[in-house]
Amino acid sequence: MSPTYVILASFIYLATLFGIAWIGDRYPLYEKRLWLRPAVYGLSLAVYCSSWTFYGAVGSAVRFGWGYLPIYLGPLLLFVFFGLFLERMALVAQSQRIVSISDFMASRYERSQRLAGLVTIVALIAVVPYLALQFKAVTMSIGVFIGQEISTSFFGDPALYVAALMALFVIVFGTRQADATEHRPGLMLAIAFESLIKLVALIAVGIFAFLWVHAEDLNAVGALETLTQHTSSMSFVGQTLLAFAAVVCLPRQFHVTIVECGDVRDIKYARWMFSLYLILIALMVIPIAIVSLNVFEQTGAEAVDSYVLVLPLHKEQTILALLAYIGGFSAATGMMIVTSVALATMVSNDLIMPFLLRRGWADGGHGDYSKSLLWMRRGSVFVLVMAAYGYYVGTGSEIALSAYGLMAFAAVVQFAPGLIGGLSWLGASRRGVEAGLVAGSLLWAYTLLLPSLAESEWFSYEWVEQGPFGIHWLRPHQLFGISGMDPLTHGTFWSLLFNIAFFLLFSLIKGPSLGERLRARPFLDPFAKYRRLESMNVPSNLLVQDLLVISGRIVGEAKAGWAFEMQARERGLELSKDLRADAEWIQFAELMLAAVVGAASARLVLNSALRGSGVEVDAIVSVLDEARQEMSFNRDVLLSTLENLEQGISVVDANMCLVAWNQRYEEFLDIPQHLLRVGQPVSEIMEFNAKRGRLRMLDGENLTELIERRLGYMLEGSSYSAQRLIGEGQVIELRGRPLPGGGYVTSYTDVTEFKRVEQELTQMNVTLEQRVAERTEEAERAQQSRSYFLTAVSHDVLQPINAARLFASALHDGTDSIEQMRHLAERVDTSLRAAEELLEGLLDLSKLDSGGLQPEIQVFNAKALLDDLYQQYAPSAKRRNLRFQVFMRPVYVRSDMRLLRRILQNLLANAFRYTREGRIILGGRVRGDEVEFQVWDSGQGIPSNHLAHIFDEFQRYEQSFDWGERGLGLGLSICQRISVLLGHQLAVRSEVGKGSMFSVRVPLATAAEAIKPNRIETVPDDLPLAGLRVLCLDNDVEIISGMTILLGQWGVEVIAATTIDEALNKMEQKPHVLLADYHLHDRLDGLDSLDALRENARYLHGALLTADGSDELRQKARQRGYLVLTKPLKPARLRAFLTAQYESIKPKFDSGNPKSS
Repeated sequence: MSPTYVILASFIYLATLFGIAWIGDRYPLYEKRLWLRPAVYGLSLAVYCSSWTFYGAVGSAVRFGWGYLPIYLGPLLLFVFFGLFLERMALVAQSQRIVSISDFMASRYERSQRLAGLVTIVALIAVVPYLALQFKAVTMSIGVFIGQEISTSFFGDPALYVAALMALFVIVFGTRQADATEHRPGLMLAIAFESLIKLVALIAVGIFAFLWVHAEDLNAVGALETLTQHTSSMSFVGQTLLAFAAVVCLPRQFHVTIVECGDVRDIKYARWMFSLYLILIALMVIPIAIVSLNVFEQTGAEAVDSYVLVLPLHKEQTILALLAYIGGFSAATGMMIVTSVALATMVSNDLIMPFLLRRGWADGGHGDYSKSLLWMRRGSVFVLVMAAYGYYVGTGSEIALSAYGLMAFAAVVQFAPGLIGGLSWLGASRRGVEAGLVAGSLLWAYTLLLPSLAESEWFSYEWVEQGPFGIHWLRPHQLFGISGMDPLTHGTFWSLLFNIAFFLLFSLIKGPSLGERLRARPFLDPFAKYRRLESMNVPSNLLVQDLLVISGRIVGEAKAGWAFEMQARERGLELSKDLRADAEWIQFAELMLAAVVGAASARLVLNSALRGSGVEVDAIVSVLDEARQEMSFNRDVLLSTLENLEQGISVVDANMCLVAWNQRYEEFLDIPQHLLRVGQPVSEIMEFNAKRGRLRMLDGENLTELIERRLGYMLEGSSYSAQRLIGEGQVIELRGRPLPGGGYVTSYTDVTEFKRVEQELTQMNVTLEQRVAERTEEAERAQQSRSYFLTAVSHDVLQPINAARLFASALHDGTDSIEQMRHLAERVDTSLRAAEELLEGLLDLSKLDSGGLQPEIQVFNAKALLDDLYQQYAPSAKRRNLRFQVFMRPVYVRSDMRLLRRILQNLLANAFRYTREGRIILGGRVRGDEVEFQVWDSGQGIPSNHLAHIFDEFQRYEQSFDWGERGLGLGLSICQRISVLLGHQLAVRSEVGKGSMFSVRVPLATAAEAIKPNRIETVPDDLPLAGLRVLCLDNDVEIISGMTILLGQWGVEVIAATTIDEALNKMEQKPHVLLADYHLHDRLDGLDSLDALRENARYLHGALLTADGSDELRQKARQRGYLVLTKPLKPARLRAFLTAQYESIKPKFDSGNPKSS
């Protein structure tokens, strides 16, 4: 046939396609034809059958026998037996407004933009060659039909024009609205029409082949035996599973099946329609393959793929051949259209938009960005289609269509572990999905993609046969020496194995965050909401007030009242006593109760309220009592901890009502007992103190305005700090921090000594120029005062404010699982450890003035230091809406790590203090044989006339800061002194209105010089200490009580004594270990007491507990054979010490030695 007729028929078909799509968009076809929507939806699912299944299936049957069936059998099994799984996915997509498979996975894992981008990139790499397959199929079919080779020139290639027309079609009908969740009736109608055309075409050719077999009495039995002989069982099973998983992982199939699903009920009908479609297509391949095996001798990849066209042409059935050509053309174009729509949405949403937004594209205030987004998608469509065309031109033509298709299947199936895990496993984490996807995709590229490019002569094929650098066990098709599998099964096996292994490993090691767990709920049980709303038979006399009373019994009246008030405001209702409850109110109450007592108990309580029967009153009371007991236990544990803090602590809830406090809080403010009760409004306590003058201002500020401002901070959730006078000259520092989810925690610290030293330093600074004659003497006094000041600061700031805040947070969610409480405790321990290191450093700085602190120079990894600083300051940046970034490649430097960390901490603290908006950058650059650490901020900048004195003591360019903080002007001076001590160069650059950059240069080192850190032996939580007896000597009864509780939890028997005489009397109980406080205020100190206790038991080991960590005391204790444990005492260190003693005496203990028993 003339090429003109073929091209004309193609254009007529495309024009018809445009017309159908235009009608579908213009007219509401579904409103009066309810049967049409599920029919169109069912037929559109057949976009799965691309040119690969139309042409390539016959080629696969001729070459591999029944090996062509898996591409049909896999989706058939999924749609027949796992229809509920598809309904779940569609329900989730509708409720979460999912627009693509990348959006689905990102939404499940805490809306991770990085994961969405990663899925998009993998999809692009996988699907671009798949799109190229369609151009190959179109070009091949035209060449076979006209009986001559197609021109390979740019403008003579028909695939180029098909690509351009397909891009135009997608732009016109696939990117008409910015909301990607809106359905495209015209596009779907056109796809359904194409599915119908290719089915009719293949059935026609199949019937023709069947008649041919009977008319010419061909050897059908022999052909079927040949098909069976060519079939590989391993490949058959592997490809079936591959198609089973890939059918929902293909971006185009996910788009049609899930995104374009108008009603979940349509899936029930469409699954059978699509299954029948697949069966018919698969059956038609058999007669065509039988005739092909009997008539044709060519078995090359391209030759066998063209048998669907060659068969009618061989018998000069031109009309049938033209129908077969149109069927194959529709299979190719349908796939290209839907794939382009899906990928364009993913690229624009997950790659282009995030890139632009991170660079402030949407900050210009230009209004509606929907048109810009549409043009992004349209541009993405064009680039994708042209990229696929370029891949088609660049690859060879001898690879079978099925090879392209199966390779794409193996790539997209890498989404399956994260997809299936996200719908079935609460423990699935974003890090696990990302690690698995990266590992699996790299293995797929190595074992399948690169060898296919080598076959297309992009590079030498020798490395595929010999392995890279001749390493045979790294050959892509025999990886790790495993052979006996075909390349596709081999590559899929290894890539999925690594994917699943990394997914499980990272998910188990680093479990999902709280945000991921919350996001997982609608994915794990999307029917829950509908089941709840549909199953609730709401009594007509049920009031919201009834639900409020029930909730108040569990979660507390104040919290329940506030939550119900917020819910009423969101629904635009007034929370009156006669407000009727509907299903949404019941669901709200159930969720609130489930957070405290669990879902089962919450449902039990509500069902009894709704039905009025079926549950006895005793059951209700039992549920409430169990919840109260658990809450009471958690509260007692946390309050006991708070009582052992030196600071006063108070905690209020979201309604600004008191919920927790400790004894020190009562002592500081001297509050009457009738005001100290749970639920007491904190405003009344403030007013009471104001009236009796208990908290006086330092600067005479109006107290009423102060109370209003402080309440404003608490209601807004803003941090604040202030100092107040109580009694005769006593100064208390207040520090407040908001709690997650509402509420506030405030600490009260006695800073009287600190204020005295600060006033002396301030006066000294004011009068310094007037006392030039006494400069030497005054300088020495100032130096000594500053040392005292640093010591006072260290003593004062040494407070576990972060622990108090997080304990209060745990109190707020006090009925969480024990595992979650343990997790919170670990976070508290980490924060306190970081704070303790900083404060111990301040004590060391006091030794700088006297020359008592010598730097400990070592070689260490600079990137690890900067990563640690990022973890410390990232929460502060988030709270202040600042972007905080760290840039550092792994290099090693030579310095004192603790002192260098202190420099960078001070520089970061100044950056956060002076930066209102924008970002803060911490980074390091290699400058020759040095590394320059830099801290950049976008703050207000420093005038040039201030730069010369910026490192002087008490120099503050700005007296008031954006975050309610006030510095002492010592931070940069401390940095300068440490830099001089270490021999590092400290510098600053600044521009008013743009920001500042502080830097410090540190000598560069090599990794070989680095001293590996000592391995810290940790004690497993389950190590038994049962039977160990410890004598604890301390004059503080509270310390003795706390030690008894702590050691008792480890199975230790505690022998408590508050005096040395009492301890000597109790030595008859034969303790194994001695613990003594240093300052006993008794006739003997701690060291002498230990000596006295060991006088007749020299085998005993002892430890001295003290806040004095001086080297002199440590030396004394070491000479007498005792270990010094400094306060605040770390439980882990104490337990490690006791465990070591336990292990040393365990053999004696087991053998019944009298000294140990």
